[in-house]
Amino acid sequence: MKRKSSRLPVSLLLGWLLLGGLVGCGAPATPAGTNAPPTIAAIFQDETGPSPTPAGATPSPAASPAPAADVVVQVDVNRDVWPISPLIYGLSEADAAYAAAVRPTLLSWGGNPSTRYNWRLGNAWNAGSDYLYLNGNYGVPAGVNAADEFVRFAADNQIVARMVVPTLGWVASNDDSATCSFPLPGGGCGDGDGANCANPIQIADPTLANVPSDVDDVIAWLEHLQQEVGSLPQYVALDNEPELWGYTHYDVHPTCTTYQEILDKYLTYASALRAAFPSLLLTGPITCCWYYYWDSAAGPADKAAHGDEDFLPWFLQQVAAHDAANGVRTLDVLDLHYYPEGLYNNEVDEETAAWRLRSTRSLWDPSYVDESWIARPVTLLPRMRSLIETHYPGTLLGLSEWNWGADDTMNGALAIADVLGILGRERADFAAYWRQPPLDSPGFYAFQLYTNYDGAGGRFGDTSAYAQPDDLARVSSFAALDSASGALHLVLLNKLPNQALTVRLDLAGFQAAPAGQQYRYQAGQRGIEAGSVTLAPAGTVLTLPAYSITHLVLPAVQD
Repeated sequence: MKRKSSRLPVSLLLGWLLLGGLVGCGAPATPAGTNAPPTIAAIFQDETGPSPTPAGATPSPAASPAPAADVVVQVDVNRDVWPISPLIYGLSEADAAYAAAVRPTLLSWGGNPSTRYNWRLGNAWNAGSDYLYLNGNYGVPAGVNAADEFVRFAADNQIVARMVVPTLGWVASNDDSATCSFPLPGGGCGDGDGANCANPIQIADPTLANVPSDVDDVIAWLEHLQQEVGSLPQYVALDNEPELWGYTHYDVHPTCTTYQEILDKYLTYASALRAAFPSLLLTGPITCCWYYYWDSAAGPADKAAHGDEDFLPWFLQQVAAHDAANGVRTLDVLDLHYYPEGLYNNEVDEETAAWRLRSTRSLWDPSYVDESWIARPVTLLPRMRSLIETHYPGTLLGLSEWNWGADDTMNGALAIADVLGILGRERADFAAYWRQPPLDSPGFYAFQLYTNYDGAGGRFGDTSAYAQPDDLARVSSFAALDSASGALHLVLLNKLPNQALTVRLDLAGFQAAPAGQQYRYQAGQRGIEAGSVTLAPAGTVLTLPAYSITHLVLPAVQD
């Protein structure tokens, strides 16, 4: 029976995510000489110069000289053209007011406690190593089913839902915060003396705070959602960061996870869910970070036992072979988390702030050498698309958690705006920010400039096109056409904290009307400022204030 009176804001229902730290994402450095990146073709081709005038031909009248500017952005709507997935504008939390303001396209239920969520109780999780292996309800009262409310909220607001289901095998036995896996003799709870799978000092009794869970329990949960809520999440993720179970959930998983365990768990649950719910889109392996994309938490011996193959290629190969043998696809999305090493923090000193804005290039640029311990090009999105094409074609690519830190600052907001543009240009299929930028923060407005720039549902275009500045260190630029209106959308970032820049737009393949709209957010501003822009035939020059994000909407000339 549905009880409207039991509904709570999703921000409260997902408040438990506050405790969901990303243990292990700062993984030990990869041994020197391993995991050399494959060759990735450059994203941008060289421009061809103009053809010379044939001998004896009458030259055309000289065009007006292009005006000078600090930075020139070349835009070509006939180049690098492909659809932008609407699902890249996702969040991990949003209440009704926030969702109305930002209009996210996807909501993702995840985080470390999701591995130990007890759907039958509806308000019980275990915090794992994030906080003393305690059970708790994170503010959700008895009688309220947080998962039901999450799925219902997404369906009522026409937002696509992605939900983690537990596959580890244990979930919280109650919502009592006095219940834990390492009780102390004098009362209270401990952390097992800091034990983990690599240093198993104490071994817990898993039944002290947990009850078993299996694949039948997960199927029963989804059947419950169908019957009681009338809706299912469109994407079902098979647990969360299983490579870290021996750290984050050491109390119930005291051994370090192996390649084979991750694969076996995935195939067991995915095969059963595919048979029971054929329309679900299944995602995995939900790996946390760069080190574990390639290596095993169980150490070099585990990798050696699998032919020294890197983990993600091996996983894709094994699932593809299983699916070919059984005639059923069990993996729809290669689902990963991505946090730039050393930058998921709130530091905005001059050095860190500059590094943060350079580091977005790790998502796409083969010439950018990551400045963390990784010390090599990451080229994340093209690299992962290449792995998919090689090992399991047809699989989609999702980043179900990403965050560049400092989202309540202009520096963090610029990183968000840059990443959102890159996700569209580099053809991610879905993405969800972890968790949400604070309301009315710079990061909040960075999202709005893509998803609701005018407060009336105005969004960035849906078809990506080429937009390249001649000085990437100072300016980022993204272009997209709106298939409904024909308008050209441009997002321009001035990444300099203390200097305004003039930028000239050189448009190719698009005849813009003389006037367009301009939406801008800059440091110290409250809300997005709306205005207009006048275009010049020889190249429009705009002034971008220091540390600013500008969204231009340029209508096409009407025939």
